[in-house]
Amino acid sequence: MKRGTMRGAGSGAAVCAVAAMLAGCAAPEREPGGAAEPWDEPAEYTYEATITVFGPAAGEWRVTVRNRDVVEVEPLDEEAEYSEGSHGATAADFLTFSEVEEWHARLADAAVNRLTRDSDGALASFEVDGSEDVFDDEFTIVVSTVTVP
Repeated sequence: MKRGTMRGAGSGAAVCAVAAMLAGCAAPEREPGGAAEPWDEPAEYTYEATITVFGPAAGEWRVTVRNRDVVEVEPLDEEAEYSEGSHGATAADFLTFSEVEEWHARLADAAVNRLTRDSDGALASFEVDGSEDVFDDEFTIVVSTVTVP
């Protein structure tokens, strides 16, 4: 994994998870209106999403998942094209829906930690802000389309 990517944040997430367990923090927030249970994620799917992050994955993207791993990303707007060209965004910078669910569970002590799902349980959006006192640690993904072959 590359340092500085969303996947590379796992070690920081683990520290947050331990801190949450020790502090007895409340459960992560789930927005009303979606399914209560996560999507039964298939091995293969494609999603289109707008990602807001201070990092290489900013913009609107088409993300292809095969064998439960992100294998291809395609920029869909100017911001994503800039991220790809200037920051070298690759598939390693993106998450599967199950990885988003893991982040949501591990970051229970974050200042903001919201996850919404569609009626079938598929990810609709995820927003996390590790600390209100730290700039540029926010991450938001808003899914517009999910396609299962």
